[in-house]
Amino acid sequence: MAEACLWSGGRVFTGRRYAEAILLEDGRVAFVGDRRAARRAASTGVERRDLAGRLIVPGLVDAHLHLADLTRVREGFDLLPVRSLAGLKDALRAWASEHANGAIVGRGWDPERWPDRRWPTVRDIDPIVPDRPVVLHHASGHAALLNSTALAASGALADGAVAHPAEVGRFPDGSPNGLLFEDALRRAAASDRAAVGTEALERTVRSLAAHGLTAIGAMSASPEEVRALRALDASDRLPLTVRAFVRLGELPEFSRDELRGRGERFAVVGAKAYLDGAFGTRTASLRAPYADDPTISGMRVGDDRDLGARLADVRARGLVPALHAIGDEAVARACRLLAADAPDRRDPGRIEHASLTPPDLIDRLGEAGPTLVVQPGFLWSDGWLPDRLGPERCRWAYAFRSLIDRGLRVAGSSDAPYDPVDPWRGIAAAVSRRDADGRSANPDAREALSAEEALGLYTDRAASSLGLAGSGRLEPGDPADLVVLATVDLSDAVRSARSRVRETWVAGRRVYGGTAARGE
Repeated sequence: MAEACLWSGGRVFTGRRYAEAILLEDGRVAFVGDRRAARRAASTGVERRDLAGRLIVPGLVDAHLHLADLTRVREGFDLLPVRSLAGLKDALRAWASEHANGAIVGRGWDPERWPDRRWPTVRDIDPIVPDRPVVLHHASGHAALLNSTALAASGALADGAVAHPAEVGRFPDGSPNGLLFEDALRRAAASDRAAVGTEALERTVRSLAAHGLTAIGAMSASPEEVRALRALDASDRLPLTVRAFVRLGELPEFSRDELRGRGERFAVVGAKAYLDGAFGTRTASLRAPYADDPTISGMRVGDDRDLGARLADVRARGLVPALHAIGDEAVARACRLLAADAPDRRDPGRIEHASLTPPDLIDRLGEAGPTLVVQPGFLWSDGWLPDRLGPERCRWAYAFRSLIDRGLRVAGSSDAPYDPVDPWRGIAAAVSRRDADGRSANPDAREALSAEEALGLYTDRAASSLGLAGSGRLEPGDPADLVVLATVDLSDAVRSARSRVRETWVAGRRVYGGTAARGE
C-alpha cells in the first residue's frame, strides 16, 4: 500500500512555489508548506523522513517516446555508438558472427556523426551478410538500410508498392541502393514489431524510473504492445503511468472496449498519424527547399481527405488525434487538419514535434490551440541543422520561448530511442540551448527557458498533454508522484542531470531508490 510520510529538512518545489515540507497520505499530497504547519497536519505515527538538504520536485513525464523500439534498442543491436561507415560494417560483422541465425535488425546509425557524412548503401552490407535479411534503422526512425535479401522480401520494389518515388532510394543508374523511407519503411518493418515480449517491456518501463520519470506517453503503440502493457497493469507490474497512442491505420484492429478500458496505470488515449518525415533524412516537409540540397523540400505523407475521415473516426472512438509534423509545411498542414476536425472542441489535439515554427505559424498555432509535444534534446542532437535549413530559417527551429510566450500548450518529451531518453538532458538543453561543445540546432539565447520553466515542460505541461489531471504538480490533492534530488538547488540538478536523482515515487509508492519492492 502507499506510504504515509512527512518530508522536511530540505526544499520542495511544487511546480508553482517552493516550500519547506510535504506530507503524503493515501497516495496523494495532503499538505505542502511550512515545516511546523506540516507537522501539525500530520497524523500520529506518520513516518518522518529527513531530506538532509535535498530537493523534491514533481515526478517527470515524457509525453512522447516509443516504448517498444526503446526496448528493442536496449535489448538488441544498438548502432548509436557507431561513429563511421567502417564502424557500422565492423558492428554488423560482429553481430552476425555472434547471432548466426535469423534476421538482423539494428537501430541508431547516423551519418551526421560520421567524419565524411556519407550514407551507407546495400553495396556496403551485402558482402557482410548476403544470405539472410538485414534491416538497419537510421537514428531518426524515418529511414533504414536493407540488404538485398531484406529488400526483396519487403515488397517495396513491386510495381505500385510506394506512393512516393522518394520512398525508395536509388543509385544514379536507377537501381535500388537499399534505403527505404517513410511509408515504404513502415510497411517493410511491420514484421519485426511483435518481437518485444511482456517481460522485456516491463524491464524498460522499470528502467525509466531511474531518470525520475513517473509517467510516459507510448507513441505508435501496436496492438501487441497495447495488450502487453494492459497485462502488466492487470498484474500490478507497471510501476509508472502509461498512456498510449496507437497507430492510426491500426484502429480497426481494436474493439471499442479495448480502446476505452482503463486500468490502474494504463490506458489508450489517442491515435497518431504521420504528415512528414525528419530533418536528418531530409524528409521533413518544408515550404522551401533544403539549404544543403535545393532539389528537395521534403516529403508529404498521407492524403488530407483520407486523413480527415480517419481523424473523425478517432474522435468518434473518444480518442485524441496526434499528428507528426516536423517541417513548417507539415505544421501548417496539421493546423488545417485539426481545425477542420475539431473547430469547436475544447481539445484541439496534439502536434508531435512542431520543430520549425516561423512567426506566422506561431500565430496560426495560437489561434488553433493544439498541444505541441516538443523534444528539447534535439537542440543538442541536431547541431548540423543550420547547414540543412540555413541560419535565417533555423532561427525558428525549437523556438520554445516564442511558443510559450504566445500562450501555446507546449509539452516536453524525448522521442526515445531516436534521442536519449534522459529527461534531464532535455531540460538542460531547453535552459542552455548549446551542448558542452557549443553546438546547437538553434543557439539563439532569446529562446532559452529558466530551470523552473524547462522542468515544467516535463511535469504539468507533459502530464496535461496525456490527460493526467493533477499530475506534474505537488499541491494538496495532487497524486504523490515525486522525485528526490541530491541537491537543494534546481539549477544544480539541471546541470548535473540524472546523477542527482535519488528516489522516484509514484502514487505514494517508491519505485526507484531506497529499498523499493514491487508490491509495497
